[in-house]
Parts: sequence; C-alpha cells; structure tokens
Amino acid sequence: MIRDEELDALLRTASWMSEDGRKADRYERVDHAVLGSAALLLVVAAVGGPAAGRRFFVPVAVRGGLQEAHASEEFHRTAVLRTLSGGLLHTARGGTVEFRSAAGGPGASREVRRLSFEQGWSSNALSLMEVGGVAHIHKTYRCLDESVREPDLLRLMNGTGRTPEWAGDYAYTDPASGTRHPLGVVYRYAPGEGIDVPLRQNIRALWPALPRLLEKGTPDEVARRHLRPLERPLREAGRFLRGFHGDLAERLGDGTPQPAYPVGEQLARAEDRLAELHGRTTADPALPARAVRDAFRALDGEVAALRRATTRPGVSWRGGPCHGDLHLSHLLWRPLALIDLSTPSTAPTAPGWAAQSPLEDVVALRRGLEYFAADEAAFEVAGRLGVDSLEAMFGALDGAADLPEDRQGILSQVFAVADSWRDRVQELLLGPAADDPLWRLLYLRRLLHELAYNHAHARPYHAAIDLRHALRLGSPNHEDVRP
Repeated sequence: MIRDEELDALLRTASWMSEDGRKADRYERVDHAVLGSAALLLVVAAVGGPAAGRRFFVPVAVRGGLQEAHASEEFHRTAVLRTLSGGLLHTARGGTVEFRSAAGGPGASREVRRLSFEQGWSSNALSLMEVGGVAHIHKTYRCLDESVREPDLLRLMNGTGRTPEWAGDYAYTDPASGTRHPLGVVYRYAPGEGIDVPLRQNIRALWPALPRLLEKGTPDEVARRHLRPLERPLREAGRFLRGFHGDLAERLGDGTPQPAYPVGEQLARAEDRLAELHGRTTADPALPARAVRDAFRALDGEVAALRRATTRPGVSWRGGPCHGDLHLSHLLWRPLALIDLSTPSTAPTAPGWAAQSPLEDVVALRRGLEYFAADEAAFEVAGRLGVDSLEAMFGALDGAADLPEDRQGILSQVFAVADSWRDRVQELLLGPAADDPLWRLLYLRRLLHELAYNHAHARPYHAAIDLRHALRLGSPNHEDVRP
C-alpha cells in the first residue's frame, strides 16, 4: 500500500494541482478502493497550508511504479467496463464506489480500447475510448469536494439530443458523512468544434479587406454583410439554446411554477462587490485612471437604476435552470450540442433553485463575445500599429490620446467594426438586445465578478475589456431600467 510520504512526489508537481494545493504541508490517504489489477482509487487530503482539508481523487496504477493511472490504458478500460456493468466497490474505510450504467446503453461490452486524443489542458482528466465501435469520453474529476453535477445532468438530459449521450458514471460515498461525490463519467463523444471556431474564421477574414469595405459602408453595414454566411446557422444555434432551456426546465422541474428570483439578495451582493472593488481598482496604477473613474460612475448608476426597478410593480423577476457556466467553446457547432454542464441547482427541492435563470447563459455568451471581439480587434490593431495588444486595448479604453491622429484613426476604425460585428453576432445568436431588468442584473453581476477576478490576478488586459463595457452602461440607452 502507498505510504503518505510517497504522495508528495506524486501530487505536489502534478500539472493539474491548484497553486494552493501545491502549498500543502503534506498529503494523506483518506480512503481507497481496489479496481481489480488496474488501479487503486485513492481519496487524498491536503494537510496544512491554504488548501488544508481539501480532498482529491487520485487513481494510482498498481503496476509500473508510483504513477497516476490516467496514463494507463488498463485503468481506463477497466473503469469504463465496470461503469457499463454497474455495481459497487467497497472502500477500505467503509465507504463505497458505486458504478451505474444507462439502460439500453452500450452495456458491458468487452470491446473497449483507448484512442488517441488531444484534449488540451484541463483540471479534470479526459480520455477517448472506443466502446463497441463508438467513441466515448471517460472523464474523471480531480477535486472531490467541488460541486460536480455534470454526470447527473447528462443522465437527466438523455434523449433530448441537446447534450452528449450518458453511458454511465461512478461516485464515492463518504462513510463519515454519507455524501456522494462524483468521480467519473462515461458519455458518447460529441464531435465538432465550439462556436468560437467559425466566428474566429469569419472575423479574421474581414481584416485584410477592411479599408476597401469601409469605403462602401459604415462599420455596421460592413459587419452585417460579412456575417451573412453565418446568419442562418447562428439563428439555428439560438433556437437550439432556447430548446435546451425548455428541455432542462422540464427534466429538472416538478411541474410547479418557478419561484421568483431573489433579486433583492442578489442586487445587495452586487452592491457589496462594487463597493469592495471601487477603492482597489481606482487606485490601480496599471489601469488608465480617468477611464476607471468613469467606468465606476457608470456602474454606480446601473446599481441605482436596478434598485429603483426592484420597487416597481409588474417587473418580471422569474428565473429557471440554465447551463451554468456557458462559454463559446461549450456550444458545439455542426452538429449542435452543449457540453460541460454546470447547472447550479438540479431540483426544486435543492438549494439555490430560485437563484438561477436561462438569462445567465445569454449573459455568459454575451460576455464571451465581448472578450472575443475585443481580443481579435486588439490583435489586429497591434499588428497594424506595431504595438503590443495591451497598449491596443488600453487605447480602445481611454481613446489613445498619446497616439498620432492617423494611428488613432486605425485603432478606432478596427474596434468600431469589431463592436458592430459583435453586436450583429449577438443579435443573430441571442436575439435583439433586451432591457429586461433581470438580464441587466445578471449582466452586472457577471461583469463585476470578472472584473474582480481579473484585478485580483493582475490581468490588466482583461480588466480593460471589462471597464470598456462598464462604460457602455452609462450610454444614453442605459439611463434607466424599464419594465
């Protein structure tokens, strides 16, 4: 059996380990189960340091020296076969690892093999497996104590055609608390790329012809013409997302009306975060001071307008379940599918059911598009002017008064077209811009969350994007929140 002191060499430098996890004084084995001759399924805790008490799921190979089992084909094959067969493993300290399989799924097929797969970096572990001739993902979750709802959501959404087909999963039940913690899931591989891929191809094809195109139309006209090939598929993706929200509400709900969104509580949290951010961000020497002050005035005005809206009769504050952490790359393109579900609450009886809304996903995609378009514009400006992207982004935020007039014109021209392009994509994908108070509140909350994160992690480039969009809250069409 592995000694606790051996875990240090295995975990402290692991690429997936969080920075605070690396700073543990030591690691200790909490529990384990034996997965045949393939692996020991370890539950390990950090002792001391900023992550003290946090637990990790660490499958360790039985043979070949001390190493994580994720490098072993035998582990993946055995784990997938056991998942598809179902059943229980008992742990050394009285817990269980429960495997459950989809009825009518691939079953306990012996034809399981690992396929080559470039997953990119992830804090979780993914492997591509062929099960009965069909590609599946075997995904394991590293952090035991994080809220992981993806396996249950995939199971509940089976048959809708909106999410990957769930084949099975496995979870650890803690003998002390009785709490169930997902360890891994097997689902049918969803081919395709995120919607960010065709969008990137489209906007980058726009730049070489930009001067000529602007001779024939405004930035808005140029953007609309250039996006015509994507109009139909973007509208289809928007309808798909709305259908997903309908299916999700039906599968998770119990038929009762969605309770009112706790707007007062969430707005108060936004006000607290804004107050906390105000002093730290306005004093940050890395950011243009005047633009920061103007952005915070706009944020203060938005909070005041939302506070007035909470007292008005007839304003709808009703929510509903959502994806929960939707990024452009999570909305797959041709065929359409949604991956990496993080729905905050999975049942009307579960905590947080009222405090969620499909508009969160609309806001998340809008914010994703704001980062995406600004990033593409900054990259293009940097290339044209021979500056770095941070200088280009700051110029888009504060007007670049230090640049000669002709270079200012190039910067403003590129960002104006990128903004028009982004607005048109949003219109096609998400529908016309709404003045819905709940949408405005959710947008404010996400903007403040991202600004706080980018400031705390010394990311002035991304904070500049946040501040640029905070300034838009003070534009004439955002003077008030109307029901």
